[in-house]
Amino acid sequence: MAQAASKTCEICISATGSQYCLECEQYFCENCKTFHSRQKISKTHQFQSSSDVIPEGKSKCKDHNEDFSFVCKTCNVVVCSSCVTGSHTGHAFSKLMDSITQLKEKNTTYLRRKIQQSTQNMKQIEEGTKEFDVKVEEVVKAITNEGTKLKAMVDKCVAGGDFIGQ
Repeated sequence: MAQAASKTCEICISATGSQYCLECEQYFCENCKTFHSRQKISKTHQFQSSSDVIPEGKSKCKDHNEDFSFVCKTCNVVVCSSCVTGSHTGHAFSKLMDSITQLKEKNTTYLRRKIQQSTQNMKQIEEGTKEFDVKVEEVVKAITNEGTKLKAMVDKCVAGGDFIGQ
């Protein structure tokens, strides 16, 4: 999980890191977050408020000082067993480890699909590049041939004394 940090923007190092990128595991100020979100490679990254980041080793409920063991599906938060019977009574739950496993499987499937799509895109780009190179070669040959013909015509005119205006 995230490392304990001073909550300073890790990009510009001058502003407060009010946002945390879950994928990059870095703190961002609002300006750097906006820039990060506009980049092709990182525009789908998820952010959360830096105050919501659970530093490594801090996986205990702040209300009951118990380890988190469930996910409250109603509130979409991790909870301890005391929260289940207390403030989250009547909510839908799943075991934390089951939720983590499901999320890992979902992310793995998503990443495999993206890798497959990227591989297909790369193949299409390579094929398109090869086709483009062939077309360029054909155009260069055609231009060279036309240039050769024009030169021959000019040479013939010069040799025969066929000048315009004589």
